[in-house]
Amino acid sequence: MLELWNTILINPLMNVMVVLYRYLGNLGLAIVVLSFLVRLVMVPFFVPNLKAAKKQRDLKPELDKAKEKFKHDKKKQAEVQMELFKKHGINPMSGCLGNIVTLLIPIALYGVINEISKITDITSINPKLYVDWLRFSAGEVLNSRFLLFDMAKPDRTFILPVLCALLQFASSKMMMPAINKVEQVAEKTPGKSDDMMYNMQEQMLYMFPVMMLVFGFSLPSGVMLNIFVSTVFTLVQSYFIMGWGGLTPLVQKLKKV
Repeated sequence: MLELWNTILINPLMNVMVVLYRYLGNLGLAIVVLSFLVRLVMVPFFVPNLKAAKKQRDLKPELDKAKEKFKHDKKKQAEVQMELFKKHGINPMSGCLGNIVTLLIPIALYGVINEISKITDITSINPKLYVDWLRFSAGEVLNSRFLLFDMAKPDRTFILPVLCALLQFASSKMMMPAINKVEQVAEKTPGKSDDMMYNMQEQMLYMFPVMMLVFGFSLPSGVMLNIFVSTVFTLVQSYFIMGWGGLTPLVQKLKKV
């Protein structure tokens, strides 16, 4: 299984990374371009997921009404939910392949960048490279400096971990429906306390950014740069498909300033 994983994903991404490095002469630039290209390739898989998520987000008011109406009947809630999904053409099981692709490729890219960032003898990756002109010679040192950061070391300025945490929060918030002040009060009613999906969504909104911040202090800057570029791409993509979502109140306030 490990050999298959390396053959299908790790080694091809490693070769593309080295090609970019050879042409650009900088590991940071290579990471930026490869992160962008990977997200571009994933667009056909990611966009259908976003469209489905938008439909579910737009249905939230109707789902909330059903939960309130049948708050003591979970089975009826599920039936109403499935009826709404069917009516609006939402298949909860669709996009499974897309979800797998959008999960596996970023994991593989993370592994590649992490490996290159931490490696001490760059010639050790030569067996994974397909052609001779890509291979590194003994004593060759990677140019890992990019802007304020060393791609091979954690970011001691803490700029990248903080930016990634903020962007992760914004991305998660954007996936949620816009809520005005009246609705915010309603969201905090006791009826929500036993809603598992609601509680999980609320926890994930803050959990992922905190995890990003904590782990970002120890991960190589190259990994954090990849996460930064990928998250920015996702935010822009989400905006054009889903709008500002849960960020709408904040955006409206900023426009008034």
